[in-house]
Amino acid sequence: MSRWRVNQKILVFAVTFVSYALYHSARKAMSGVKSTMTADWMRNDTHEPFFSNEADAKSFLGTLDALFMAAYAAALFFWGWLGDRLNPKYVIAAGMVGSAITLACFGAVPVWFHYYSIPYYIITYILFGLVQACGWPSEVAIMANWFGAGNRGFIMGMWAACQPVGNIFGNLLTGIVLPYGYEDTFLLNSILIAVGAVVVLTAINEKPSHSHENEDEEERGETHSSEEDEGEPISMWKALLLPGVLMYCLCNACLKLVNYAFFFWLPMYLTEFCVIIHIEAYHWDEAASDTLSVWYDIGGIIGSVAGGYISDRMGCRSPLILAMVGCSLGTLFIYSNVGPHMVMNALVMTAVGVTVSGPYNLVVGSVSIDLGSQPCLAGNKKAMCTVSGLIDGSGSVGSALGQFLIPVVQLAFGWQAVFYLFIILNGLACICILERAILDIKGMRRRFRPEAAPLLVGGDEDSHED
Repeated sequence: MSRWRVNQKILVFAVTFVSYALYHSARKAMSGVKSTMTADWMRNDTHEPFFSNEADAKSFLGTLDALFMAAYAAALFFWGWLGDRLNPKYVIAAGMVGSAITLACFGAVPVWFHYYSIPYYIITYILFGLVQACGWPSEVAIMANWFGAGNRGFIMGMWAACQPVGNIFGNLLTGIVLPYGYEDTFLLNSILIAVGAVVVLTAINEKPSHSHENEDEEERGETHSSEEDEGEPISMWKALLLPGVLMYCLCNACLKLVNYAFFFWLPMYLTEFCVIIHIEAYHWDEAASDTLSVWYDIGGIIGSVAGGYISDRMGCRSPLILAMVGCSLGTLFIYSNVGPHMVMNALVMTAVGVTVSGPYNLVVGSVSIDLGSQPCLAGNKKAMCTVSGLIDGSGSVGSALGQFLIPVVQLAFGWQAVFYLFIILNGLACICILERAILDIKGMRRRFRPEAAPLLVGGDEDSHED
C-alpha cells in the first residue's frame, strides 16, 4: 500500500471520527442540562413560569426526546437512501451546519429573548433531529470506501467509539460550561460542529482517487475497471430483504432504545431523587452527574473496540453480540440496585456500557458494513448508505417509542420499573439474533481453518450474514 494511501486513511479515520463525535456532543447538550432547564422553566424571576409543576416539565422533556428520535428515525431512512446518490461528504457537512443553526435556536435563543413557547421548542427540536440524521449513514459509507474487509471489526470498533467519545466530550463540556448558563452549552456545541463542517469539506475525499486505488490493487494482484463497477443504488425494500438486514433492524430497535435511554436520561437519573429499596439513592449535583455519567460511555468504548477485535478473530459477529447483550441483563439488574455509592456506581455503570453501548456500536458499525457489502450485492458499493440508514433508522424508531414510554413508566412506577423494562427489551434483542448466532456457532465448529473465513457468504446456512 502506498504511503499516500496510508496517510489518507489516517486522515479520513480522524476527520470522520471527530465529525461524528461532534454530532453526538451536540445531541448530548440537552440531556446534560435537563434539571437546570426544568428549574428555569418553572421560575418566575425573568419570565412567566413555563410549567407549573415538575411532572409536566419532565413529561415535555420526554416528548421532545421522542419527537427528536422520531424525526431522526424518519430522516435516517431518507438520508441513507440519498447518501448513495449524492456525495456523502456534502451530506455530512450539510447536517453539521444545520445542526449548529437549529441547536442554537433551540437552546440559546429562548433564554436570550425570554421566549418560551411549546410550538417553538417542538419545531426547532424536530428540525434538529432531521439534520442530525445526515451524519451516520454517510460517515459509514466513507469509512467503507476507504477501509476494506481486513480487520474490519477492529477498525470499525475503534471508529464507532466516536459515539461514546462524543458523549464523553459533551458531558465534560456541559460540566465546565453549565455554571455560566445552560444556554452557553448549546451555543458552544453549535460553534464546534459548524467548524467541524468546514474541516470535513476541505480535509477529506469521500473515496480514494482511481489512480491511487488502481495502484494499490495492482500491488495485491487485483484488477478493477472503472466507476461503473460501483453499481447502482438499490431501493430501501431491496435493502431490507438482503440476508440478515431485517433481523438486525429488529435487534437494533430494542438495543438502541436502551442505549439512548441512558443517553437521554442518565444525568437526570443521577441528579434526581429516586427510591431504590425505599432508600434515597441519588440527589447529586447536575455537573457532577454529567461527569459521572461518562463512565457509561467509557464502557461503550471498551465494548466497541474489544468486541470488534474479538469478532474479527472469530470470523463472525452474532455470537459475540448475543453474549454481550445477554450479559447486559445481569448488569442492568445490578445497576438498578447499586445504591448511592459513587465508586461502585461508576464501576457497574462501566459494565453496563460495555454490554449495552458496546454491542450497539458493533451493530450500527461493523455489522452495517458487513451487510452492505455482502457477496449477493456483487460488489455494488452504492448500497452502503441505504443499508446503514435502515439499521440505524429502525433502531431510532424503537428509541423514539421509548422516549415517550420512559417518562410515563418512571412517573407511574419509579426508576426501578424502567430498568426492568430495559431488561425485557434487551432480552427481545437477544431473541432477534439467536437463530443467526446458533448457525454461526455451528459454522465456526465445522469450518474452522487457519485462513480467515469471510464474514458474509450469502446463500447457505453456514454463511455469515452479519
